[in-house]
Amino acid sequence: MARPPEAPLALQGVRVVDFTRYLAGPASTQVLADLGAEVIKIEAVGTGDETRSYQPPDVDGESPYFIGLNRGKKSICLNLASEGGTAIVNDLVRRADIVVENFAPGVMSRLGIDYGALKQINPRLIYCAITAYGSGNSHSDQPGFDSVFQAESGFASLTGDPDRLPMRTGSPVIDIGAAMNGTMAVLAALFARERTGAGQYVEVSMFDTALNMLAYFPMNYLAGGRDPVRQGNTAPVATPIGMFETADGGPIYVSCGSQKSWEALATHVLDRPDLLQDPHYATNRDRNANRDRLFGVMTGIFLGRPRDHWIEKARAGRVPVGAVRTIGEALRSPLAVETNVVTRVVRADGGEVPNIASPLRLSATPVADPVAAPRLDADRDHILRDLLGYDAARISEARDQGAFSQRTSTKRQNGGQK
Repeated sequence: MARPPEAPLALQGVRVVDFTRYLAGPASTQVLADLGAEVIKIEAVGTGDETRSYQPPDVDGESPYFIGLNRGKKSICLNLASEGGTAIVNDLVRRADIVVENFAPGVMSRLGIDYGALKQINPRLIYCAITAYGSGNSHSDQPGFDSVFQAESGFASLTGDPDRLPMRTGSPVIDIGAAMNGTMAVLAALFARERTGAGQYVEVSMFDTALNMLAYFPMNYLAGGRDPVRQGNTAPVATPIGMFETADGGPIYVSCGSQKSWEALATHVLDRPDLLQDPHYATNRDRNANRDRLFGVMTGIFLGRPRDHWIEKARAGRVPVGAVRTIGEALRSPLAVETNVVTRVVRADGGEVPNIASPLRLSATPVADPVAAPRLDADRDHILRDLLGYDAARISEARDQGAFSQRTSTKRQNGGQK
């Protein structure tokens, strides 16, 4: 649905200075941009965010990885190890509400732009650090990426078949979870500032995020003392839940863990209401004990007709059954087309890029219309002249102080800080 032109934005007037790269940080700040914040992405001179180079494939000469995580932002390249770069950052922070960064521990401190330094410039600043293992512990200096956290947290131990090695998920869910946690924490701090008038330091650990994404499994372990066994596509607590082949080779996923959904499945999809009278399947406990037997019956039935037949029956009976689709099939699916999830965004320079719409739906303050991720350093002049009010002489001074150069600054080598 089109955004009413007169509708306000939820974060209208909020400014974010974004030092993030890769996935978790950019995904978090992209949500802030969708909600209407002005997000200024600080990138390395010459190269920018490392994910800009993640191609092929490419879209309009850019990395799809980067485009999908940096919608609605502005880009400026700065040498953060230079006197000129630090001065510009300080001027931005004076006019900002939020800083988000996901550098390795100690990087921002060495550059002189950590929370301790920046809060002196702007006491109302909310500073969010998305870290690997958190601060102040024996792992704080360690790097980490999504698959490592899936392994370390026990997340991978839940995924895959019981007779094989644990498996990570295809999608980087810990990165995505950390991004969501970062956004929630920033919004909570922003709300708190309305009452207290003061900003604060916010930290989100990816390791902590991974542990919190284990759902009910940690509590089951703490209560019973037993590690769960990988179940593949089934579930340890309810039956029938699993994946089944159909006549045309397109699998479906059945998730009927409640008594009501089991009865609907047997009646409206399987056309076997007699199964409800079978004592082997009467209760969830019975079905769990006889899972293999029940799955054998269901497999024989599902192999008799193609996938779409079963999906139509499930939809008609409001039974939780889904087609197992490829990404392409999902993006082309009738529901995706109906809800306009996939759109295209035209750039000011005439290029065009695909876009996956924000999942947020706000009736009074709908999300911003999508704007394509910025070209590298595309907004330097706008940020310096219009936002900071720099004239030609001040811009020339910043250039002389190394702000836009890839060269290492003597300021940092000499330990100086302005």
